[in-house]
Amino acid sequence: MSHLIQRDIILMRKRYDEALSMQGIEVMYQFPNLASSNHQGEPVIDSYSPEQKTFIFFEGNPKVKTFKRYGWVVENDKELPFLVHCSFNLPNVQKDSIFKIGGQYAEIPSRTFRVTEISYDLQAPDHIVCQVIPVYDEQYVGRTDGETKSTFSSSHHFLNSYEDYRGNVYTTNQDIGVKK
Repeated sequence: MSHLIQRDIILMRKRYDEALSMQGIEVMYQFPNLASSNHQGEPVIDSYSPEQKTFIFFEGNPKVKTFKRYGWVVENDKELPFLVHCSFNLPNVQKDSIFKIGGQYAEIPSRTFRVTEISYDLQAPDHIVCQVIPVYDEQYVGRTDGETKSTFSSSHHFLNSYEDYRGNVYTTNQDIGVKK
């Protein structure tokens, strides 16, 4: 095991950042603001940060050996999650952060990936490795604070009085004059 001192690891991180900017894929990155979870462990995220441009290495077909090297347990080698290698200096990398990867050479719409687990190499922590999964329902992922306020500021997003959750109008006993 190597014994790196502080100046060496800072130099390695700068070299990795340079390699990312020269060879990496340009993506849009967002992290959750005040991320929390419910009683079932599912993420509860109100809003995301504004998008920021960064570079990553995307591993679309990782090997089981790669997962074992980072300490992750995999059940089978047929359906492995994707891996994203990003800068150690990327701010607020955490579970449920999202990476939007666009078509580099064609007009393909961007794909959104959500981070499920994070790790790094203990011997030389020069970059962060994230397990990511694709997000298929993109209308709920990646809203900033401003978008959330403008979307849910009007009353037509909430239930009106005398409407149930299906939108059916109902009357109460008080409306038709029935006394108890």
